[in-house]
Amino acid sequence: MIMPMALASGTQRKLLLSFIASIACCGLIGVYCLIFGTFGRLEERILLSTSTFAACSLLALTSAVPLERRHWHPIGPLGILASCVALGLTLLLIWANRHVGDDLERALGISWIFAVTIPHIGLISMARLRSQWTIFQTATIVVTAMLAGLGIVAMLVDLEEEPWVRIAGVLGIAVACGTITVPILHRVSAITLRESVSTTVLMLELSCPRCAKKQELGVGKSKCAQCGLKFAIEIEEDNCKKCGYPLY
Repeated sequence: MIMPMALASGTQRKLLLSFIASIACCGLIGVYCLIFGTFGRLEERILLSTSTFAACSLLALTSAVPLERRHWHPIGPLGILASCVALGLTLLLIWANRHVGDDLERALGISWIFAVTIPHIGLISMARLRSQWTIFQTATIVVTAMLAGLGIVAMLVDLEEEPWVRIAGVLGIAVACGTITVPILHRVSAITLRESVSTTVLMLELSCPRCAKKQELGVGKSKCAQCGLKFAIEIEEDNCKKCGYPLY
């Protein structure tokens, strides 16, 4: 697989700029309040709105990664949609001048569960692990979905607090452990892959997608000799589950 080492599309760039702009607005509001010593209801609403916009921009940016890579295609659009819904409902709740009702509050909570869970699953699914380690990736995705489902049920139905809190705690610990383990295994798999092909001098002849210059590039990180566009070239192969020997 050959991919440019840059933001893949204008969508990701726009979402990143939105996130940066929201953080800058939060900082400016904080400076204003410190200088002038005023922090009323209006300033509070503006600060909450910009913070929410920053959080939703970051979640949408995370969802845009599997979308642009065309990986698990529904994940990306659903994550962006969930972020937009969570943003709209949160802004409605912040700026509403009256009580919005329990139904809208439940919808807000459920939308945030989807907005956080879907990008998380999307990133975990993109990890490229050796075949004997994919069980950790699958288990992490399953327990993440279970924790999200439990949260949704808890918002819709009155559950007995103690047993469900214990179950949620167990699932949360499993999600945290899987979220830490999968990226580590992803990196270890990449190291093993590079070591397994290090005895073979592999050069690929290709044309730069920016300047169309034909050239030979090796496995790993490199750049175009003419325009400087950066590449990361990786080789996927199946390895023995016991010793890691390449099966090709």
